[in-house]
Amino acid sequence: MELFEKEIYQRYMSLIGAVNCCSEPRSVRIDDLIELYDVFCFDGYGTLYNRGNFVYPGSIEMFCKLRTAGKQMRLVTNAASDVEEVLASAAAKRGFEFSPTETISSGSLLAGLTEKLRGGPAPRKLREVFYIGRETGKNVLHACGIEAVENPMEPVVAISSAKETAQTYAKAVEILRKPGAVLLVLNSDAWAPKIKGDREPVSGALSERLRRDSVCERNFGEGCETYYLGKPFPAIWDAVRKSLPASLFDERKPRVLMVGDTLGTDVYGAKMAGFDAALIVGRNEPAAELAEDEIALGVRPDWYLLP
Repeated sequence: MELFEKEIYQRYMSLIGAVNCCSEPRSVRIDDLIELYDVFCFDGYGTLYNRGNFVYPGSIEMFCKLRTAGKQMRLVTNAASDVEEVLASAAAKRGFEFSPTETISSGSLLAGLTEKLRGGPAPRKLREVFYIGRETGKNVLHACGIEAVENPMEPVVAISSAKETAQTYAKAVEILRKPGAVLLVLNSDAWAPKIKGDREPVSGALSERLRRDSVCERNFGEGCETYYLGKPFPAIWDAVRKSLPASLFDERKPRVLMVGDTLGTDVYGAKMAGFDAALIVGRNEPAAELAEDEIALGVRPDWYLLP
């Protein structure tokens, strides 16, 4: 894990809190876990699939086994590239039939955040933002009554992917250095795996660079106010709980497992939510760096899931 990547996830932990590190995880396959859990939550990119039509070997078979077993399943994704109906449809085209109600994305949480900020003690209009991300991500903004513009009425920047240019980065910094500026991080992922196995910094890394560069004399050295959506932050896990059938809570707390490829979002976030976590090693968490990264972040999964 890159040093900057560790610093980002350590910052997230400073905002959320520490988690009790579990004992030595055991390497298992999905067949070993089917009877242990009622609910299986899956990350999307890096866990089940990647860009385009790429699907990781064995992931469709794993998905089908759980469907056949009648398990509750959720797609819990930090993708804010479109609204949930579109994300669910894109997953289905890859072979993963998640319904929109089974799809919980970081972008869907923006509505709750904007409502909170518009009605807070110092209410904001939040009708316009300077936006960096995919064009389809504007659908997430529009669903909340927000337009992406070059010069927003209020100093607000929203980030959903690392699609910046030198010009858009400079513009975002200019806005975020204004007093009372706000940075909305719609996708908190710091790094992401590519199909061929290498990794790259994404929206969480871009947002942290912007946050740091926003500190200046004009805002008294405090920088912009930053709000994070998605894993590992609590709101997305609350949405998971609310999506589950009430019948699961009749007799006992449902047994929930989060399956992901990232230690600092999937595993840490799930553990803070009170869920178990299974990590697929070698995609967004390099196997050679795993032990060192677990120590640095103070978190371990319950299982290492073999693909």
